[in-house]
Amino acid sequence: MNLRYTFPRASKDFLALNDPGIPTPKLEQNQKEALGRTEGRKASCVGRTRVSFKGFFVRPLDPDNHAGSCKDLLDGLWRCGLIDGDAPWQIELITSQERVNHFSEERIEIEIAWR
Repeated sequence: MNLRYTFPRASKDFLALNDPGIPTPKLEQNQKEALGRTEGRKASCVGRTRVSFKGFFVRPLDPDNHAGSCKDLLDGLWRCGLIDGDAPWQIELITSQERVNHFSEERIEIEIAWR
């Protein structure tokens, strides 16, 4: 199958990632630049890692919606190497919310505590 024919406007990266005959380029990421202020974590954790998501919203969400909306953020923390994994025996997930007066104040604060 010729991907260039199927996707004529595809980028070289797309073609390289989807064609098994082309070697996949290794992507490099500088965590300090991507995340701003970071503190190095331990090589391995003895206990569960505590991950806390505190949402500040004008209209607070239902608790199950707020917890569900944190899934992509949690996966991102795992993929960039800040936590060892997101399995139930590896993390303790805490979610909370607080009401704010203006949409400009909406945010989600993430706190990671290694044990």
